Amino acid sequence: MQGTLLPAANEHRRNSTTQETECAAMHRTIKGFDGIRGLAVIAVVLTHLGVFGALLELKLFPPALMPMIHGGTGVQAFFVLSGFLITTLLINEFNNTGCISIRHFILRRTLRIFPLYILFLIVVSLLHIAAPNITSWDSLFYAYIYSYNFIPTGIYTSLIGHTWSLAVEEHFYLVWPTVFLLLFGRYRLALLGLVLTFIVSAPLLQLYLVRTGLAAGYFVERWSFIAGYAIAIGCLSALLIGSPRTARTARGLAAQPACLALATLLYANSLYLTGDSWFLQNIGGNFLRTIGIALGLAWLYFNQDSRLTRGLEFPPLKYIGLISYGIYMYQGLFLDTGPDRIPGQTWPPDPGVGLVLLVLVAPLSYQYFEKPFLRLKNRYSPSKTEANLATGKAPA
Repeated sequence: MQGTLLPAANEHRRNSTTQETECAAMHRTIKGFDGIRGLAVIAVVLTHLGVFGALLELKLFPPALMPMIHGGTGVQAFFVLSGFLITTLLINEFNNTGCISIRHFILRRTLRIFPLYILFLIVVSLLHIAAPNITSWDSLFYAYIYSYNFIPTGIYTSLIGHTWSLAVEEHFYLVWPTVFLLLFGRYRLALLGLVLTFIVSAPLLQLYLVRTGLAAGYFVERWSFIAGYAIAIGCLSALLIGSPRTARTARGLAAQPACLALATLLYANSLYLTGDSWFLQNIGGNFLRTIGIALGLAWLYFNQDSRLTRGLEFPPLKYIGLISYGIYMYQGLFLDTGPDRIPGQTWPPDPGVGLVLLVLVAPLSYQYFEKPFLRLKNRYSPSKTEANLATGKAPA
């Protein structure tokens, strides 16, 4: 579906500021973001290997550090990054063309996510046929229809448990581009208000669902309209930076050292918010940490020459971030979502063997399986749409 040219789009393009153009160019080569992805996926792998759990048992670091380095926090970082980057792309596309191609957006997402995801599920299905009891067909059904975040706990299997986060992202992006297209042109304050309302209400809804008893049979914290708040926080950051009414103030604040200090303070809230409140430990702390991640990303966006940015550009870390999607998918296949194995379990292999397989397979998969789809995906990038408009060609 092609977004139509909204009224006053030409005037909007004429009034785009030089600063917006500079930010659009910066987005194409944002330094540090691959490093953040690398750290996030390393946190997931180490958690599923049981490294952090073992260190806690040996009392080698305080439990208050765990929320800062846990794999769940890595997933939150992925969510915020995704919301920030995709919304920035949508803003740039709208500023340059006056419209949003929802068809192209869906094609880009499909080519990036689906091929490896479906390959993973096919492999798991074949393994299940060859070695029953590693999962179940009921469990696989939820994964195939991108609904693993809604699966009842009774049929949940850990081998494909990590696919819940992919479901959250895809559900969010079925809705977000259309909402953006309808409101960004004329009703930007309403769009900001809608996103902010969703962010604030999601943790409260989670608390309500827990109190109703649903959490006993479902992972309610993973439901799309709850877990999606982290993606929405990334979207809100991009909107504040990219919308003319808020851009100057947002950019001025985000570029300051105080922004990074506040980001660190919120991210590390488990070190000083140590009360026994269930809400704080299970919802509030994660909420504050996610805001801290968003502020940190905004600071990196405007401080591309900082020492922190250069550290995140460390080539091995950057490469891990580059192939992080493959690492995330294959770590479920080779490591499971925990280190424990029952007697006679045929798959996954021992965690040590699984780690070796992960290290070998993820780079090869990126190079020879994912890259062809990425090249095809680039045909539908906003820059291609802009080039077609410039030459008078209709978008494909």
